Amino acid sequence: MNKHLVQPRILRAYQAPGYLGMCRDVFNRTVRPYVREFPIGQQGIGFDRLELDQWADAYIAAHSIDKRTTAESASTPFDTPQSRRKKRGPVMAGWATTTNSYKPPTSEEFYKLVDELLGRSADKKDRRRKKLGHQQPPAEE
Repeated sequence: MNKHLVQPRILRAYQAPGYLGMCRDVFNRTVRPYVREFPIGQQGIGFDRLELDQWADAYIAAHSIDKRTTAESASTPFDTPQSRRKKRGPVMAGWATTTNSYKPPTSEEFYKLVDELLGRSADKKDRRRKKLGHQQPPAEE
């Protein structure tokens, strides 16, 4: 059993802004002056859904911006996966680098870089190794 949802022809004033996907204030400023409204009962106000559709079509036609220029018209609208990979490089392209070609930095290289950035001298580096439990062989005299 397929149930077809039929949209009502008449929308109440509180439904019309949501139908067009905007807040009530924007609807009152941009749409309401250009579409007809009619009374529903003693205090209800209604809008014709088809007239709202026509207004939306005209608004889109008048205010839309064509993003494609004549130079871009000849090219494809989307990047190919290869061109995206070239822009981002092999690391951003996913697992493009194999595990054989990847060499993780050692802790020694890491600490060297930290020392360089913080302006530490080599003797402080030796103290850090002692704190980490690295034993250096005693110096021979």
